[in-house]
Formats: sequence, structure tokens, C-alpha cells
Amino acid sequence: MGRMTITLPRSLADAAGHPVIRALSAVTLVNTLGNGLLMTTGALLFTRVVGMTASQVGLALALGGVCGILAGIPLGRVADRFGARPTVVALLAVEAVLVLGYTQVHSFWTALPLICAVMFVDRGESAVRGALIAKALPPDQRVKGRAFLRSVTNVGISLGAVLASLALVADTPAAYRTVVVADAVTFVIAALLLLRVPALEPAPGGERADGRGFGALTDVPYVVITALAGALVMLQGVLEIGLPLWVTHQTHAPRALISAAMLLNTVMVVLLQVRLSKGSDDPGRAARMALRAGTLIAVGCVLLGLSKGLPAWTATLLVLAAVAVMTVGEMLGAAGSWALGFDLADERAQGVYQGVFNTGFAAGLVLGPLAVTQTGLRFGLTGWLVLGGIFLATAVAFVPATRWAVATRPSVMGRPSTATGPAA
Repeated sequence: MGRMTITLPRSLADAAGHPVIRALSAVTLVNTLGNGLLMTTGALLFTRVVGMTASQVGLALALGGVCGILAGIPLGRVADRFGARPTVVALLAVEAVLVLGYTQVHSFWTALPLICAVMFVDRGESAVRGALIAKALPPDQRVKGRAFLRSVTNVGISLGAVLASLALVADTPAAYRTVVVADAVTFVIAALLLLRVPALEPAPGGERADGRGFGALTDVPYVVITALAGALVMLQGVLEIGLPLWVTHQTHAPRALISAAMLLNTVMVVLLQVRLSKGSDDPGRAARMALRAGTLIAVGCVLLGLSKGLPAWTATLLVLAAVAVMTVGEMLGAAGSWALGFDLADERAQGVYQGVFNTGFAAGLVLGPLAVTQTGLRFGLTGWLVLGGIFLATAVAFVPATRWAVATRPSVMGRPSTATGPAA
């Protein structure tokens, strides 16, 4: 019997060709598998084992999200000074210890600071990993590499969710604590695998970066781009919170549609993210990609709003069409935002710049659920039109904001820049 081989789609295989991406893909797969385990069982862990109420879990996660917003910039500065790889390794090790602490908490007040600490370290590690990609890869490989890693992320989380079903079936404190231990172990394994990535020197002048260690904070055009990218990320709140509640309470579609829609989103990202990331090789193209992204997401909002009150099959088709359109927008928006986040950054301070960029991402994750609950879920079609208008306005703003950002620095497209702000 011949040996079975698994062949990646060509676009994914090409993206995985760089040795750094191959190493980071192993790290990402292990890490996100653990994330999928805990994401699937976390709510039950905190309610059934720790003894928290559902509202307490929601409050703790919201406060943790706020802590995550604060993480990117200071930890990005650490990466600029001491190097991205050792910073990520250290953060993964710290997160392993913190996550393991979930097995020892027994009340809201003991769980809350731990949740906040975990989310602070996790969002900071994500920001520093972006800096690691920027420092390890040539400019023309960064977006492609990040797109491939995003595909791997979806695979890892899906595998973790499947494995977590064993704990859900057992439904015992021991099973949920085993998941926590397994998640902590994945952080340790990921840290060890990361040692395969070549060591990188801190940015030149890493201690002060020509006196502008936190210059990204005063780079107003870059901060504006970051805010716009964060607004597009609010789509995650629509898909993860808005869609399930809308389908369940406001349409005649079967509840199984929720799982089908999530599966559709995951499969599309795995198969198409790399392909749809092509063409983001300069800021102008990246901005137009973000423009298309926001427009598609706005269309998806309208389709969701129209599904209310319709027969089950019609509503099902509209919801699936909305998810497909939004997922294409999600992928285009991610690629365009990544390209702008990398290309407009000062190469000497990628840690802080990616920290600022990740702050926008974290803020979008926190604001997304609030935005969808206060628009579409509260006011029906009118609310969905308002939310779609927000995404559309964000999309349109990308083009002039990018022109402004490009005009404030003498070089872009990943080449070393001597500008860290509009005054440069």
C-alpha cells in the first residue's frame, strides 16, 4: 500500500514555502488548538466549576478585553528593545502558567484578575508575533505569510473545538480542568517550537529608536489607519454574537444554521485567505482592498436584516449568503489592513507599531458585540442598515486616510522608513 500524502492547495503551499512561516505555522497550529479547546469549554468551566454566573463571566471577559487593548504598545516596546522572538517565547511561557491557574480559582473575585492577566498577555503576544513576522520576513512575504498563518489558525481552533467535545460529553469538573491543563501544555510546546525561528536582533537603536521609542503613538495617520482597521474587526462580534442571536430569536431558520454558517466561514478562510490576500503589495491597492471589504460587510448586514420574518428556507439562504459575503469582506479587510499595518510602520520600531495596530484590533473585538447588540439586534432591519452604514463609512475612509499616511513618510511598501509621524 502506497504512503498517503496530503497536498495543500497551491496558494497555501506557496505561502508555506518560507522557512520562517513553516516554523511559525507549527507554533500557530499547536497554540490555536489549545485556544480552541478552552474557547469551546471556557464558559462551562467558569460557570459549573468555578461557580460564576453567566453575567459574571460576561463582565470578566469584557474587563479582560479592555486589559487586552492596553497590552500591545508596552509589550511591543519590549520586543523592540530585547527582540521579538525572545519576547514571544517569554509571553507564551507566562501565559502557560496563568492559564494553569484556572484550575485553582473558585470564585468570581479570584478568577477576574487571572482572566484579565491572561487576556493582557495573550493580546500582547499577538502584537509581538506581528512584529516577529515583520522582522523575520522580507516585505513582499509578510502579508502572504500572515494570511497563511490565519488559515492555520482556523484549522487549529476547529481541531481544538472538536477535541473539546470529549470534555463536553463528560461534563465533569475533572474533564474541564483537564482541558485547562492541555491548553497550558500547548503554550509550552509552542514556546519550544518557536526556538526554531532564527534569532533576530532588536531594532537598531532599540533602546530609544532615535528618541522615538513610542513614536507610533504620535504618528497620527497610522493611528487613524489603526482605528479604521479596528472598526472592520467589529465584524467578529457580528459573526460570533449577532448571528447566533439573530437566527435564534428573529428568524424562522433552523438553529442548525448557526453551526453551518460558522463552518462556512471557517472553510472559506482556510481555503481562500491566502489567495484573496494577493494584490496588497502597495498601500494604494491595500486601501482599495479595505474599501471593497467594508462594502461587502455592509451588504452582508443588509442581507441579515432582510431575513427576519421570511420562510425558513428563504431566511436560511439569505443568512448563508450574508455570511459568505461577509467572510470575503473579512478576508479582504484583513489582508488590506495587514499590508497597511506593515508598510506604513517604521522598520526600526515594528514592535511598537504592531503593538499600536494590535490595539485597534483588540478594541474592535471588544466593541463588536456592543455594536451589533445596540443596532441590528435591537432595532431589526433599521439597526442593520445603521451598522452597515458604519462599515461602509469606514471602508470609504480608508482611501483618503492612506493617501495622508503615505504623504507623511518618504518610503513605503515595507522599505525602511525614516518617518515616524506626520512631521517627519
